[in-house]
Amino acid sequence: MDCHHSKLNGTVFGIHDWLIYLRDQAVTCLKLVEQADDRLVKTELLALASVCEEIADNIEDHLAGGEGRAPRGARLS
Repeated sequence: MDCHHSKLNGTVFGIHDWLIYLRDQAVTCLKLVEQADDRLVKTELLALASVCEEIADNIEDHLAGGEGRAPRGARLS
C-alpha cells in the first residue's frame, strides 16, 4: 500500500481522508456510547473511539513536513 493512497472497493483515499474518517468514527462511537444501555457495549465503544483517535494521531505524527495537519474531531483526552 502506498503511503499516500490506497484502494478500497475501487475508491482512492488520501492520507488526510483517512485521518478525517478515523476521527469521524471516533465521534460516531462516542455518540453510540450515549445511546447504549449495556455497560460492556459502552466500554467497547469507548475503547474503539480511543483506538481510532490514537491511530489518527500516529498517522498525523508521521506525515512528511509541509502536508499540514488534518482537521481534528472530538478529542478523547
